[in-house]
Amino acid sequence: MTARSPQAVLVLGLETSSPACRVAVLSISGRPGSAFDAIGRGAVVERSGTSEFARHSDIVYGLLDAVLRAARLGVRDLDGIAVSIGPGSFTGLRVGVAVAKVLAKFGRIPLAGVPTLEAMAAQAAVASAGGSAAGDFVPTLDARRGEVYAAVYRRGPRGVRKARGPWVLEPGRLPAIVPAGALPVTDPPRAAVVAALGLLRLAAGRRDDPDRLVPLYLRRPEAVEKRLAAGARGSAPSRNLRFRARA
Repeated sequence: MTARSPQAVLVLGLETSSPACRVAVLSISGRPGSAFDAIGRGAVVERSGTSEFARHSDIVYGLLDAVLRAARLGVRDLDGIAVSIGPGSFTGLRVGVAVAKVLAKFGRIPLAGVPTLEAMAAQAAVASAGGSAAGDFVPTLDARRGEVYAAVYRRGPRGVRKARGPWVLEPGRLPAIVPAGALPVTDPPRAAVVAALGLLRLAAGRRDDPDRLVPLYLRRPEAVEKRLAAGARGSAPSRNLRFRARA
């Protein structure tokens, strides 16, 4: 992909929920008919780098610069920005969402948050039978403390949709609550898949406000829980904590 085609739609994808920080630009001509179409047909420039989560902030801008240079684009050439919002690494998610919000707000670019588990399921659905067969997918991510983040997604003609979850639970509990024959998914999503799902959200008018978008943590960070436990016992959690369980 080089420079901008007059008919192309360009979406930046950011994925920082895992140790591999990923940045991509997806270019596609015409409105995609489905998530599978967007993922399979779009031209992609993608770069990745692996680091400790705390150092995602050190490498994400370098990856962003490399991707835009390779695509011969500037930030203001972008039609949209999509970011993986979690669940996943608390630090990694904060970095990715913060970068996406800054670019969207100051570049006046539409923004879409994409659940990480949904992107994992969509990526697996495309890899298996090109997205043409029905089936259930169970993406899981390490949540530490002997638990995983998990959900059930079902493949349909236009993409995957959430059937159950998301949960934070011990892995041994999954067989009792997921459909028989569901395909387990553990590979983190590519940034291009995040961009493709973000494109569909933006095309449907589902854009996020940069001032309101927050990571999908599913639970409080361990450090916050320790502070609360060390404080006044029996007191209610602070209403200022901004955690949500978003679809």
